[in-house]
Amino acid sequence: MIRITGQIQNNSLVRNIQRHQYEMDQVQNQLSTQKKINRPGDDPGNATNQMFFRTRVEELGQFEQNIGEAMARLNLMDGELDRVGSIFQRVRQLAVQASNGIYQGDNGFELKHAIAEEIDQHLRAMIDIANGRDGTGKPLFGGHVVDRPPFEPIASNIRGLEGLQLEGQIINVEYRGDIGSQLREVERDQYIGVNLPGNHVFWGTNMTITGSVDNSGYVAGTDQAFKIDGVEIRVAAGDTINEIIDKINNSNIQVKASKIGQDYISLHTTAPHEIWLEDAGGGTVLRDIGLINPDKAQPPNNFSDTARVSGLSVFDVLIKLRNDLLAADQLEISGRDLANLDEALNNVLRHRAQVGARQNRLEEHEKRTSWDKMFMTELLAKSEGIDIPESIMNLKWLETVHQYALGVGARVIRPTLMDFLR
Repeated sequence: MIRITGQIQNNSLVRNIQRHQYEMDQVQNQLSTQKKINRPGDDPGNATNQMFFRTRVEELGQFEQNIGEAMARLNLMDGELDRVGSIFQRVRQLAVQASNGIYQGDNGFELKHAIAEEIDQHLRAMIDIANGRDGTGKPLFGGHVVDRPPFEPIASNIRGLEGLQLEGQIINVEYRGDIGSQLREVERDQYIGVNLPGNHVFWGTNMTITGSVDNSGYVAGTDQAFKIDGVEIRVAAGDTINEIIDKINNSNIQVKASKIGQDYISLHTTAPHEIWLEDAGGGTVLRDIGLINPDKAQPPNNFSDTARVSGLSVFDVLIKLRNDLLAADQLEISGRDLANLDEALNNVLRHRAQVGARQNRLEEHEKRTSWDKMFMTELLAKSEGIDIPESIMNLKWLETVHQYALGVGARVIRPTLMDFLR
């Protein structure tokens, strides 16, 4: 049998009272913070879950912000492309009107001149749209280039009807951006592009580049690489022009290669856009086969001076139509110009469809992200939140037990000598 002494009773009482105070302090902290766990040591397993839930909620919040920004930018692009489509519809209407054979003679010339002036204004409006910026001041159609407008108009004087000199007319528009894709992360390792390169959207007809260098004896001297539209194509030492052509055609790009005449290489697009050529990693393949300028190796506008380049941007289409109207070239207006307008409009509509597909995808991501965030927030609340009525009941119960313990201790602890002296 264990001998119970006064010291044991005192220690036991103090220990129980301290335990009650600790438990009451825990419940009071839970009520004041509204959290079950105030430090990881309170419940390591549950604390780990809470950190995961909280991290995921914050991550989903960032994805929501990215989706909102991406949606705003795509909506703006969609609106701008809608304006481009409206301009083309009006220009086509004017071209059909001008191609009508009844507009001949002096009155017909005056009408064509008036139509040419209106088309010139539409051309300038198109350039303004192509150089449009988003809410942060970044160009919509310049790729990664943000420090300058992506399209630069070049003006000069041209001659109109009856030798009329027209000053300050736009004769060319050069692309100064790049083909970089701006991405927004909408979920872990899932990205959506929020831009379209201007040399794709604002291009009217298919493009062809034909070199003037005889490549019948060409053999690559070293392993090297080049890029077409940003896609790298590897060339091994000893590859001939035929093998290079096969590698281009087997690449997943909208450009095909062929041989013309004495093994001149020719590149042609399968969808309207300006071909983007660059030698990579110190290679010289494209320079050697006569496609890019040795003095200007980096795009844009780096095609060889001796290469034959054909293909029109949307600006070239409008410029050609304006000039044909000023020259009263009925055959060009009713034939090639109308065909170019239709092809350019189809290309703009194709890219607008891409924007619409991305908008639809973003809407689905927005719904899923919103639901995931709500679900994770609920899990976090259940994991770290407290049941207030239950906590208050526990606190009252602990207070009652503590008071009983104090009362029992006061009666059980042996009286001291001073109590006897009273």
